[in-house]
Amino acid sequence: MNVKRIWTLGIGSVVGIFLFVACGASATSTLVPTPVPTPAPAATAAPGSGQTGVATPSPAASLGDAESTQASAETANGYVWQVSTVDDNGAKPSLAVDADGVPHIAYLLEDMPGFVKHAVIQGDGWDISTVATGYFYGPLDIEVDRDGAPHISRHNHDEENEAYAVFTDGEWVVHDVDHPGHDGWDNNVALDSQGLPHTISIDPSQFGSDSGVEYASFDGESWSVEEVGSGPTPYEFGTGIALDSQDRPHVVWFDSGDKSLKYAVKEGGSWTISTVDSEGDVGRYPSLALDGQDNPVVSYFETTSSKTGYIKLARWDGGKWSLQRLDQLENVFPGFLGATKTSSLVLDGGGNPVVAYSDEKVVKLARWDGAGWNLETVATAGDSPFGQQVSLARDIRGGLHLTFADVSSKSSPGVKGAVKYARGTLKAVLSANPPGNSRSGTHPDACSRRCTKLFIGSPAFRRAGRRAGPGFPGKAEQLPSLNLRVEDRLQPAHRGLRRDLLGWARPGRHSAHRQSQIHYPGPGQ
Repeated sequence: MNVKRIWTLGIGSVVGIFLFVACGASATSTLVPTPVPTPAPAATAAPGSGQTGVATPSPAASLGDAESTQASAETANGYVWQVSTVDDNGAKPSLAVDADGVPHIAYLLEDMPGFVKHAVIQGDGWDISTVATGYFYGPLDIEVDRDGAPHISRHNHDEENEAYAVFTDGEWVVHDVDHPGHDGWDNNVALDSQGLPHTISIDPSQFGSDSGVEYASFDGESWSVEEVGSGPTPYEFGTGIALDSQDRPHVVWFDSGDKSLKYAVKEGGSWTISTVDSEGDVGRYPSLALDGQDNPVVSYFETTSSKTGYIKLARWDGGKWSLQRLDQLENVFPGFLGATKTSSLVLDGGGNPVVAYSDEKVVKLARWDGAGWNLETVATAGDSPFGQQVSLARDIRGGLHLTFADVSSKSSPGVKGAVKYARGTLKAVLSANPPGNSRSGTHPDACSRRCTKLFIGSPAFRRAGRRAGPGFPGKAEQLPSLNLRVEDRLQPAHRGLRRDLLGWARPGRHSAHRQSQIHYPGPGQ
């Protein structure tokens, strides 16, 4: 009898996957609740394409009416946070997680001489290496490629250039991204499907430049740098970059001239710029993500006084931007030594936004659950204020990873403090997995007594891939049985794997339905 193995694969959108593999009685299970998705209409046009100004959100906007005065109260259904110190000498950290869910943190010391360092969890502690020493200013940014190599972009004040470093063959290889001007301020980096870096930064008006926002990309041999078209732009207010499924860059920044949030996408060799929000003094410290339809989602700050303002969120639904206030911050310290990346945005497995944000007194989280915003406090400041820079990442298990810093000094030449790391685990996951009994719980995704879950990118996943044969992105003999289903959204580090899977599920082997069954014969069948 020709029994076939059935794989269920979500085609045509960025998806994540769980593998459930038959195993011995000693296996355990990790229970992750399925997020409740928000409606995600397909894009009808690129944001800014034929659009001018800010579209008025309709009452049916998926994130609620525009300018709602306050999100829902803090809930007891959020995350349990474990906060620890990475290094008691550093500032302005940025974080990314690798395919195994391991956090990598880049941070610096603004001093003469200062440093850029990289920290990664190894066992019970942090393995810290020095990337470079010199005169540097933050913020910087980090991404991790699908092979686990960290990439760090930053401003090099000694050379008045953007600098980029990648960890290769056991050492840091540093590039100068040379371009006329005093480049590389407010730097952010994204990796494309080939693992090549793309950055966005500011060549600031404070040094007499008219270039403003600059985009740089590396083709494997050399860097190219181009102006996005912002006109003169100061540093201090942040940028954001994300690459879509076609590796097209999307960028955001604050326009200090009209105090608005700007968005640009490059397509066909040219940039299209549009205004996301211009109501009031809006758009500082933006963070950008793209949903499964390549639609942009942006968190940012609205200034209401010298110390107060709102964290806001804008979402493009394919035809218009919907805008919403999430929460108020009351202790913002702006300026060169103050706020930089005040908000950081990720999307959960259902495409729902999760936003971390901070002022000098508190680090908080806002999470959209499909019906409303859930707010929670991650940390409150002690004797030292917070640095008002947060960096949030989500692993494929649904866990959150967050970095921020205490500040001990805000004086020339820069900021000094202690780098912190926070790990967030959903309380629902903990309640479904009581300590000492990982098989207990009633969650519908729980494995049976004789199964375990393998997560995309984990070591066990890679071992499964090596045994799964040519029908899987791996080699060698088949597994006894495999059941693959849609569950969670792939992080950027896994886009290449997504393309491998979609390449395997090529036309002729599946139907055109969004949820398709793809049959692959097992060994001896």
